[in-house]
Amino acid sequence: MSIAVLVADCNDVRPSHPCEGVDCSGHGVCHTDGYWPLCSCDPGWIPSGRWCVPGDDVLDGVEADGGDGSRSCGDGVVDRTEECDDGNEVETDGCTTRCTYSCHLADDCEDGNECTENLCLSVAGGRACSSEPTRIGEPCDDGNECTVGEVCNEAGECVGEAAPPDVLCDDHLYCNGAPDVCDGAGVCGPMSMPPCPVGGCIAGCDETADACRPAAAGTVCRPAAGACDVAELCDGASVTCPENAFAPAGAPCDDGSGCAGDTCNGAGACVPNTGC
Repeated sequence: MSIAVLVADCNDVRPSHPCEGVDCSGHGVCHTDGYWPLCSCDPGWIPSGRWCVPGDDVLDGVEADGGDGSRSCGDGVVDRTEECDDGNEVETDGCTTRCTYSCHLADDCEDGNECTENLCLSVAGGRACSSEPTRIGEPCDDGNECTVGEVCNEAGECVGEAAPPDVLCDDHLYCNGAPDVCDGAGVCGPMSMPPCPVGGCIAGCDETADACRPAAAGTVCRPAAGACDVAELCDGASVTCPENAFAPAGAPCDDGSGCAGDTCNGAGACVPNTGC
């Protein structure tokens, strides 16, 4: 009896990466858990091993895996077209409502915290983001201008001490005015006068627009200062009171002498009637 011996062809080359040659049917991107290729599919497509298949891939009431056509994402049963199915609506517990893993790679878990390492771990029902403290004792930046000497602690937090109370800062609030100053307790607060004191043609401050709010049209911003002066009124659009104006020359006035017929000179003065 002859015995056949199979010898691997020396020209056979295994893929160097699980995603090599996996195009997810042209409707997704391949990731890997370090061993298996995993497809993250475009909207309307769902992963099925090395492929992405249409979300409605059901023929004659029978699913692509030959199962019961009544099955669907969210029923708690992992079908051929699903990575997972935990039957709930929590997106971050390892399985999303699209029946895909909550993460595939650590890069999917980026949280912006420089004091922790992002992890994508296998959990019951799928894969979920996690993190663990790193760089303990190393310098970091907590983004607060009123703290100094920040370092990463054992809890994965960037912490520091309060800056002195005379350090200038910016609280990024227009209506507080600028510059701002640290209060000695790690908080940046206003130091100068606010830019929009209420009065004249200013009705307040608009933080969203970084601008002062104009007073309503017709608001008196400068009252008349005498018989030949006139009140200035806001126009409802500008926060600046109009230039001072006077009653026109010849307008009647009363200088208080008891003689009628006084008139304005157009420059704010009341000219007495000398003919009395």
